[in-house]
Amino acid sequence: MDQGEVYFLKLNSGEDILCQLVGDEEQHLFITQPYRVELMQSVATMTVTTTIMRWIPFDSLIDETICLDKKNVLTYMEVDDTVAMKYHNTINDQAKKEREATIS
Repeated sequence: MDQGEVYFLKLNSGEDILCQLVGDEEQHLFITQPYRVELMQSVATMTVTTTIMRWIPFDSLIDETICLDKKNVLTYMEVDDTVAMKYHNTINDQAKKEREATIS
């Protein structure tokens, strides 16, 4: 796995997350800025959209490095540039909203 890249992880718990990899050791992955991937179905239009939301709900912890035991990861893959860009845009938008809320 390449450090600094955005990965999709499918956890044994059934959760899907997007995150940035900051370290890869024999038994552990180290990630930052994890976001949960959710599929949302619109009853009105019968369409399914993919949304991402914070996996760690606390503002003060979102940039911390998280250690995941590889035993808890069912599978993983590096995402394409389009998904990585949307992930980074979401993080940047969230950070901007937090700064604005702090200033207000």
